[in-house]
Amino acid sequence: MHPLRQHHEFEYRSRSGEDLLGRVDIWTDVAATRAVLVLRDLPVGEAACALNALNDTVLPYLLRPDTRLLILALHPLEAGVKARALVLPQSA
Repeated sequence: MHPLRQHHEFEYRSRSGEDLLGRVDIWTDVAATRAVLVLRDLPVGEAACALNALNDTVLPYLLRPDTRLLILALHPLEAGVKARALVLPQSA
């Protein structure tokens, strides 16, 4: 895997209708048949909204339609709390 985009900022609309910024790291294999998306700096409940925004804006230009995705939502850091990730289904 190698990085395709790192700390890429994007805008998404939250469930409450606010426009928010998130960041994503995109990693792909050499043939671009597999990719890993790491969503960062998002509230856990907003990960699906952010993924929908990426599907509509950025991902169609960066990845082939047949690319298999693994999507991770990295929880925001809190003082004294270990970082955790949530695996999202592609249909989120």
